[in-house]
Amino acid sequence: MAAGSLFALHVNSNFFWMFKSLLGLSTTGALKSLTTVTAMASLVSLPAIILLGMTV
Repeated sequence: MAAGSLFALHVNSNFFWMFKSLLGLSTTGALKSLTTVTAMASLVSLPAIILLGMTV
């Protein structure tokens, strides 16, 4: 569930607005960068979780 829920970041998240203000990004720039990073984290963690589930 964690890998799937990580995929999409919502603008109403407090972390999104902190990230945006701390780095001085526009809303569009922050959305693009955070969506890319969280999508990559989700896609990397899902196979790792599946492999762990098969071995344990």
